[in-house]
Amino acid sequence: MYFNGLTLNIMTLGGLALGAGMLVDNAIVIVENIYRHMQEGNNRVEAARIAASEVGWPVISSTLTTLCALFPMTFWPGLMGEFMKFLPLTLIITLTSSLFVALVINPTVCATFMRVKPGEVQPDVERTRVVRFYRRVLQWALKHQGATIGLAVGVLLMIGAVFSFMVSANILGVELFPDTEPNRAFVEIKAPEGTGLETSDRYARIVEEVVFPEQDVKYTIAEIGVAPSGEARSDSGGQAHMAKVSLEFVDSEERHESSDLVLNRVRAALSNFTGAEIKVEKEKEGPPTGAPVSIEVSGENVVVLQRLVSQAREKIKGIPGLVDLKDDFSRAKPEIRVLVDREKATLLGLSTADISVLVKAAISGSKMGVYRQGKDEYDIIVRLPEARRQNLADIESLLVPTNSGAPVPLTTVAKLEFGVGFGSIRHIDQKRVVTITGNTTGRNSNDVLLDVQNRLAGIDLPAGYRVDYSGEQEEQQKASAFLVKAFLIALFLIVLVLITQFNSISQTIIVMTSVVLSLSGVFLGLILTMTNFGIIMTGIGVISLAGVVVNNAIVLIDYINQLRRQGVELYDALLRAGLIRFRPVMLTAITTILGLLPMAVGVSFDFRNLSMIVGGESAQWWGPMAVAVIFGLAIATLLTLVVVPVLYALFARIKESMAKRFQVETQV
Repeated sequence: MYFNGLTLNIMTLGGLALGAGMLVDNAIVIVENIYRHMQEGNNRVEAARIAASEVGWPVISSTLTTLCALFPMTFWPGLMGEFMKFLPLTLIITLTSSLFVALVINPTVCATFMRVKPGEVQPDVERTRVVRFYRRVLQWALKHQGATIGLAVGVLLMIGAVFSFMVSANILGVELFPDTEPNRAFVEIKAPEGTGLETSDRYARIVEEVVFPEQDVKYTIAEIGVAPSGEARSDSGGQAHMAKVSLEFVDSEERHESSDLVLNRVRAALSNFTGAEIKVEKEKEGPPTGAPVSIEVSGENVVVLQRLVSQAREKIKGIPGLVDLKDDFSRAKPEIRVLVDREKATLLGLSTADISVLVKAAISGSKMGVYRQGKDEYDIIVRLPEARRQNLADIESLLVPTNSGAPVPLTTVAKLEFGVGFGSIRHIDQKRVVTITGNTTGRNSNDVLLDVQNRLAGIDLPAGYRVDYSGEQEEQQKASAFLVKAFLIALFLIVLVLITQFNSISQTIIVMTSVVLSLSGVFLGLILTMTNFGIIMTGIGVISLAGVVVNNAIVLIDYINQLRRQGVELYDALLRAGLIRFRPVMLTAITTILGLLPMAVGVSFDFRNLSMIVGGESAQWWGPMAVAVIFGLAIATLLTLVVVPVLYALFARIKESMAKRFQVETQV
């Protein structure tokens, strides 16, 4: 969708939805701090000034860490990157704008309008049960530091082990993009080359008759002579043997059943279709990734390739979940071959080129000139009348003029026969390649592909021939490699920001430890919601989470440092900082979680009917990313409030012991 020259696509909207909860984080920290200073007796202007100077750099650093996590994703290469980069770009722009609002606009508004009731001056920070419970938990954790850290690490390892077991047991899977319920689908028909338009039209009508009884299909559109997606066009310029029937489903809230079930019935009804290959494929969301199962058989000899492709198809055709198995090998292109007797032709003074020109002129025509009418030009093509070029006898009766001027029958110097040729031959890296493709249904595509690879591992390949896997598998490997690099670069940039902020390696390690431990929340969310790990969507969620979880830790540790510089004892500083920062930390986490909750459960609003929709199509696409961030942030918040103070105390004790040992002065 294009608006005022700017591209507005699903990833842009997703970035706005993901950033909705993050935008208020900085404002919450600033406003909460201003309100606390006003409760302590400062006037509005003074409170705004003190609060902005107190948490200004922590807020800037926390925003920079989020931007550092998103920045590497803007360099995503290829078509995948062209599609996905709008999400990080949208978040970078919105978060940068929110930083300006938090540091400039919010203090100004608070200094103008904020009021504190007389009864709220010098309030008790432990006035609620939740805060009192948190105080008891934090006191216990500070007294049992080893047990607290061991419990956090143990939970991470246990949840990670459970998730790995569920993946290995095929309870959960790994996928490139979420498997969404389609709104459109296509039935592609491929008859043998040489099939006429009338036959292709009849095949398309048969498909329409199968689809017609389905009540969830809104309408169908049949296209005859159209090459299916991924098919190479014939050199002859036509695709009369191909057809495509497009299906449009009714809106998701009006369907009686899943559109996947409808496609399974259509596929089963057409499984015994004779005369053509049938492929039932749903519309793909996101950038083109190729078929879930794509096998490339490469070599030199076309006949050997044909044999290997037939063997491979026979081996994998019974794999559960593998459907619409087909290949792009054109086997049956009918042709008439003219075999010239060179000895006779030479005796009559004819060459192979002379005979070729004659046959081509008679059948396909020969350009004799140009007819001009005004500014338009039309080629003048001369060839035999249509009635004289319908069968083999018409070609055999052609007379070939000789040098002596006496024409001789074509059969005198040539032999005509029927044969079949290859419609097209694909090359990759200068080698002939035939691609076998298939879709998946009812099973994770990676599990199906693994079964395919196991069965083809024992195929006997001649020297110079090989089997490779492309399509979705290739894109998945590329995406995984890039996201791993982006995650490592993001961590490196976050570490640079943290070292600049704290000027301390130990405090940087404390914050980064919370990032690693927050992965337990990601795995827990996927387990509880039975959501597959999406290479793209969950991967983006994990990278975004790395930048988000450090925000509260930065604000908390910075306040602990301020209290230590004021001379407060370590234990009291940890306890006081936790209690005072409890509310802003919880609010920032809750607002981000609430902002992502509609994406996770698929809550949307139908403006046409003015009604709320729960469990909509958006949840299928954005659910894995939202689940990763929601559960990861929830666990990270607990880690920030409990584990971060414990780690701070542990490192402080280690530094003190080292200082005593080496007799050096410690710095906060």
